[in-house]
Amino acid sequence: MSETELQTPIGVLSLKRFPIRAADRLRAWDAADELLINHLYQQPNLFGGKIRVLVFEDQFGAITCYLRKAAIEQGGSVSIDVMTDSLVSQHAIRQNLADNGVDDTHCTIQFVDNTLTPTKAYDLVVYKLPRNHGYFSDVMQRLRDCMTQSTNIVGGAMVKYLPKTVLSSLENTVGPTTTSLAAKKARLIFSDFNSSLKPANPYPTTYNIEEIGVELSNHSNVFSRDSLDIGTRLLLAVMPESDDPLTIVDLACGNGVIGVSAAQLNPNADLIFCDESNMAVASARVNVERCLPMRKTEFYHTDCLAGVAPNSVDLVLCNPPFHQQNAVSEHVGWQMFKESLQCLKSGGELWIVGNRHLGYHIKLKKLFGNATLVDSSNKFVVIKSVKR
Repeated sequence: MSETELQTPIGVLSLKRFPIRAADRLRAWDAADELLINHLYQQPNLFGGKIRVLVFEDQFGAITCYLRKAAIEQGGSVSIDVMTDSLVSQHAIRQNLADNGVDDTHCTIQFVDNTLTPTKAYDLVVYKLPRNHGYFSDVMQRLRDCMTQSTNIVGGAMVKYLPKTVLSSLENTVGPTTTSLAAKKARLIFSDFNSSLKPANPYPTTYNIEEIGVELSNHSNVFSRDSLDIGTRLLLAVMPESDDPLTIVDLACGNGVIGVSAAQLNPNADLIFCDESNMAVASARVNVERCLPMRKTEFYHTDCLAGVAPNSVDLVLCNPPFHQQNAVSEHVGWQMFKESLQCLKSGGELWIVGNRHLGYHIKLKKLFGNATLVDSSNKFVVIKSVKR
């Protein structure tokens, strides 16, 4: 079997990781996906009638593709709602569904907004445990409105990412929870719905940022949702300012704090906020509408800078991520730097803050031909590159 072929009890699934990279040796599934698929296969009459399924945080589509193929092969009638925060995951799921060549005769698939609560009751809720456990708790609490005593609730996780606090949280949020024995360093998680529980959901959260005098709202999967991170704090202290009519991009905007600060220091600038996280864009929109009610702003739920015209912006500000889910990787930051170069006007600037050890100045100098250290701390650096 190749690195893109997953053997399942009903045949092979062809699955690719996104974004697609040459010589990428990481697979688009893990042992937890395999456990979930084998468990679902062993359920008698899973597709015996018309059932409603919610799939939560299926990163690249292994679970969704299996359910769709199984429903069609077994002749059931299944509607699958897919909930994920990541636009890249949505792209991956759509493309992997298409690559596996099954039609919609017996199975319909719809993506649902993870900031909202679906209005239907589900027969099956199946999930992969996300990296952010606060996000997981938030979503599971809202999904209580979609569960009944007969809802089958099952998740999968790699053992090293499954602390006991997650299980106790499920006990208090959904109901009695158990796990399977570990296999290939993964476990299944089983919960029974308890209708008498009344958990309190703290999200969205808010906190004040004294440096710029604003209060920001944060959905549960937003980076630094509880307090301002020290890297961004360093960037805010040295932000560029001008009275010129600029176009400024807050790339990987999170809750929008960098863009809001840039708007304060650049009163004649138009702002663009970009993030591939749905919750980030939703949080930034709320914060900008409250803090900058009269400013011209645009919001892009997009992969890096996709959709922003080449040679159209004056300044890109960014605190780039260096991981994708549980995999540490610099490829997202590298993609952001390359697309920033394309979108900047001649003379435009990219300002980034990053961990000192990542060596971003080397990448920026290779791309832009220049990289200036603006400020630094023990852990972080702020670097500026200019498009010549």
